[in-house]
Amino acid sequence: MTEKTTGEGAGLAAFAQVLETFGSDRTRWPAPVRRDFAGLLATSAEAQAQLREAEALDRLLDFAPPPPIDTGALASRILAAAAAESVAPAAPQAAPRARSIFERSPNKGANATRNAEQWPAAALLAASLVLGAIFGFSGTFDRPADTAVAEASSDPDMDPAQIAFDSGEISMFEGDML
Repeated sequence: MTEKTTGEGAGLAAFAQVLETFGSDRTRWPAPVRRDFAGLLATSAEAQAQLREAEALDRLLDFAPPPPIDTGALASRILAAAAAESVAPAAPQAAPRARSIFERSPNKGANATRNAEQWPAAALLAASLVLGAIFGFSGTFDRPADTAVAEASSDPDMDPAQIAFDSGEISMFEGDML
């Protein structure tokens, strides 16, 4: 369905298949299919004719009455299927015990390799958590922000609103970078 249109005949055959599958409403087509057949629709008169025929068929189907649904027969089939399942219950199976990440895998194959690959990532994650907690509680990175605010407030040409709301003028931070 999503093949590229390499030739006129192959493109038209694939386009006819798309029309049969999704109908003439292009909003129901997957995006790659719409993209693939946009050029064919723009250039091929036969593709446009096929689309018009599919649109006419869709309009005709819209006027058709819905098929009658026998809900009584459906309900009796569902009840019969439920009764058949309750007569022969399946033997309960014990749920597999969840394995801890610290246990050795009984299968020394792919699972052991996968667990070995996960340990470095887990160690880096734990180290970043510990470092984040240490630096967060110690206030190591709080000082530079306090210093910048103190320098800006001591500068008579600096408006505190410029720092807080970025008034559009070049701030002292942007001036330092320029």
